[in-house]
Amino acid sequence: MNIWKYIENKLDESKALYLMIVVESHGSSPGKQGFTMAVCEDGSLAGSIGGGAMEFDLVEECRGMLRNEVYTTFIKKQNHHGETADSTGMMCSGEQTVAFKPLTKTNKSIIRNITHSLLDNERGSLKISHNDFGFDTTSVIKETQYEFFFTENDNWHYNEIIGFISTIYIIGAGHVGYAVSKLMSQLGFNVEIFDNRTNLLMLDDNPYANKKKVIDYKKTDHYICESSDSYVVIMTNNHQDDKEVLGLLIRKNLAYIGLMGSKAKVAKFKRALIDEGFTEIELDRVHAPIGLPINSITPDEIAVSIAAEIIKVKNKII
Repeated sequence: MNIWKYIENKLDESKALYLMIVVESHGSSPGKQGFTMAVCEDGSLAGSIGGGAMEFDLVEECRGMLRNEVYTTFIKKQNHHGETADSTGMMCSGEQTVAFKPLTKTNKSIIRNITHSLLDNERGSLKISHNDFGFDTTSVIKETQYEFFFTENDNWHYNEIIGFISTIYIIGAGHVGYAVSKLMSQLGFNVEIFDNRTNLLMLDDNPYANKKKVIDYKKTDHYICESSDSYVVIMTNNHQDDKEVLGLLIRKNLAYIGLMGSKAKVAKFKRALIDEGFTEIELDRVHAPIGLPINSITPDEIAVSIAAEIIKVKNKII
């Protein structure tokens, strides 16, 4: 159950909660920007803001405020520099700022809008400040998931795009495609998988794909959304299809394009595509052979290498 559905259920039971969100983080802070946790007056919890003693103390603070019916919106900055006077005592040498927002039955409609938006795969902007709490689906900036502005304790606001889900497009529904779809689904990606073969069990019976479709590979580009959070892996069962799909997508605005194949196959493709007018710079965008070099052999091992490479790109690790 996602945290927003948990909150909705508790509000339906007329329970009060505190929502905690890491609105800013620096260094090796255990809680990263966007980490979210809810503490209910009945003692139950959902989510996490980083774990450990730091989280325990803040949970107890929320429980104390709920017991005393103290409903105040505020932020708290923490540093984790070991034994310094204002430190949490953690040794990770980072900093984080946590926003505290009390939620009661008066907030039910906003929370319900969030859960419905997630159910419909629609993005919306969550807005929190000292005196405001709202959710808007009409003005969403897709390129920036988090924004935090602060001038003083009562003059701050935080925006977060809820439903900011990265999508992986898997071109080729063989055994590796199936393994990749399973792992990327577990990592929270929206998974769309395509093949040009009908009655393919690996496609038809794939429970991990949000979308699965038999397509004409010559029209692959019609099914891919250009975005900085779109990731494409090409692994058809035919070398010519791989090359054709790559040629259709290589100039698209995508976060990642990976091509499965040997070094010899990749070199052959590059020579052919250069002859067709593509440049070395364009070809350098392609991760080929696909995945991190971990000597992977089985479909599941190959999926791990691909997922690791995609996460490396997503998290902007050079």
